[in-house]
Amino acid sequence: MIRIFFLILIVFNIFLSAYWLLQGDIHYDVDVSRDLLVIDDIVRNFHLTLLGPRSGAIPGIFHGPLWFYVNLPAFLIGGGNPLVVGWFWFLLSAIFLLIIYWVSKKLFDFEVAILSVLLFSVNSIINPSIGLKNFYNPYGAVFLFPLFFWLFYRYLNTSRIKYLIICLFVLGLIIQFQMAFGIPLFVTITLYLGYFLFQIKRLSHFLSYFILLLPLSTFIVFDLKHNFLQLDAFIQFFYKNNQAVNLLDVFGNRARALLFDFFDLFSPGKNLLTVSFAICFLILFMVVLRKASYPMKKVYWLFGYLFLSFWIISLFYPGNVGNYFWPFLPLAVIIFCSFYKFVRREIFIAIFIILYLVNLYAGVSAIIEFRTDLNQRGPHSWAFNLYVAQRIYKDAKRDFRYLNFSPDRFAYQQRYAMIYARKNFPNINSFSSVKKPLTYLLEVDPPKDR
Repeated sequence: MIRIFFLILIVFNIFLSAYWLLQGDIHYDVDVSRDLLVIDDIVRNFHLTLLGPRSGAIPGIFHGPLWFYVNLPAFLIGGGNPLVVGWFWFLLSAIFLLIIYWVSKKLFDFEVAILSVLLFSVNSIINPSIGLKNFYNPYGAVFLFPLFFWLFYRYLNTSRIKYLIICLFVLGLIIQFQMAFGIPLFVTITLYLGYFLFQIKRLSHFLSYFILLLPLSTFIVFDLKHNFLQLDAFIQFFYKNNQAVNLLDVFGNRARALLFDFFDLFSPGKNLLTVSFAICFLILFMVVLRKASYPMKKVYWLFGYLFLSFWIISLFYPGNVGNYFWPFLPLAVIIFCSFYKFVRREIFIAIFIILYLVNLYAGVSAIIEFRTDLNQRGPHSWAFNLYVAQRIYKDAKRDFRYLNFSPDRFAYQQRYAMIYARKNFPNINSFSSVKKPLTYLLEVDPPKDR
């Protein structure tokens, strides 16, 4: 009976996460509209790109283009309609819940699997992993990390090279989606494998690294064609940066990022709630390490090693890294839900219910806020941007020019809406960079704090 109840709750959470899709709208942010413009250029002009979105961490570095090509089939099927792409994201999200179920069941058991799916599904109402918010390239890393973790764990248990090869291939895909997570992860597992393979006397397994050439081929080809432009930018950032770095400040920033960014993703709330949950998680983690059986301890130690190593490696980058911990979230949910096996049920149930209700409240509040806040429903709503563009085409009745004036200097959101709306007005041409007697100005109000 309890399993049926949990299944009903999961379906309800999935329905809430798709609420705005069902209303014919998506949260249409700058990153989404930028991706749509790139994909539209690939389709209309056959400009196949070797670069993805620029990295916010290192100037001159770009993510891989894989996210564009993953979305390309949905874009083609929908004729460029962002709602069709949004439903594709929803499908990806449903598949991701199945991945969480499969990985957690493999690592632990059915009870942990169903609890993990339940908690992640309610977290995903507000978390941009299902529908309500927007998808862009880092979510590929979020989706793939649980699978990577299981493959790596499986290889360490069996020493069968096929698991290492598949694991490294998945790591290459993670680097395509989010370099700031994938590259530190690459360093972390390479150090671990160096020790592990030396111990089992199978250094030849390092030849598996050649599989990375496939998912990383876009970076390699681009640099070969452009005189190692990205490699040079990477070297300059780390070896020619003369700015003094206060390690104490960086350490403090990392501690705050861990408490207020990573754990706030797990439990959306104010600082006190987030810190309280972080303390509970760490205490329970230490308790479980003592009580768990040896196979379970290996799961916890591996998660702890990857997380702590990533945290230490991130100290070499002085900027903000809160979002880069995001791919750890699914594993953190699975690890937390496994605590029920080793701590008193009353304690676990109480913490779980609090987490569930807080996430449910945050998700429902986000849905209501998106409906009532004009600052959100305006420039960040696909339906509203399309409405504005269609009004302009209906009013013009002839060729015209449009100018975008937006706090986002590239005005991606309004620009793609104008390109898409033109499909319904084949006799009217619009231009953004050619002078015309008839000109429209699309002006977006600045944020309240500017």
